[in-house]
Amino acid sequence: MGPERKPPVLATTAGAAVVASRAGPAPASALGARAEALQGRAAERAARRARRHAEDAALVQAVRGGDPSAFPRLVERYQRRVYWLAHDILLDADEARDVAQETFLRVYASLDRYDERRDFVNWLYRIARNLAIDLLRRRRRHALPVDDVEGAAGARGSEDVADDLRSAETGRLVREVLATLPVEYRTALTLRDLHGMSPREIAAVTDCTYPTARWRIHRARALFREAWDERVGPAPIEEPTS
Repeated sequence: MGPERKPPVLATTAGAAVVASRAGPAPASALGARAEALQGRAAERAARRARRHAEDAALVQAVRGGDPSAFPRLVERYQRRVYWLAHDILLDADEARDVAQETFLRVYASLDRYDERRDFVNWLYRIARNLAIDLLRRRRRHALPVDDVEGAAGARGSEDVADDLRSAETGRLVREVLATLPVEYRTALTLRDLHGMSPREIAAVTDCTYPTARWRIHRARALFREAWDERVGPAPIEEPTS
């Protein structure tokens, strides 16, 4: 159930937020334009989440109603995201595929008990995250497998992932640096900057408070910057201008 391989991509927010800009303060006019752009993107994300929630609810109702095509459509809709969430925690392609498969088995078995007032993606991600964490604790190791480094730079393919990385080498380096972060920080960072989740959604998925989720994101970005600068050098990815 692994993802189809495509050219490596990474959210633009990750490139901008994770790797600190060394530029000086922007002029007031630029800050105003930046604020307007951020507000516009926030509104777009909210509208996209509302559409996604309605579509998910319709598919869940169809599964419960006996539509044999509905659950495969749910799997197709989210299998790549679930795989990458598990991979970001486990740093192992085979184990991530196993977790993705087990996640959808659990979802199917529990769908009758799913409360449609809850966000389906948050519920799905929480199941996947818990399964991945359980597996990580069982094997008690955190090193990035050497054979998996190249595969780790593969495609994410979600609506929240936008711009291509400049090269597969950059993707490989990003993955290697992510692997140095403690798992709770790595998970918070990838959920925020690669999966496009809000801090409140991350808190729900990772079973922590909202302030803790925000702190983990902040701390993870700082740790990533330090590790990247030590390994590669400062500011390898330009900050978006808008």
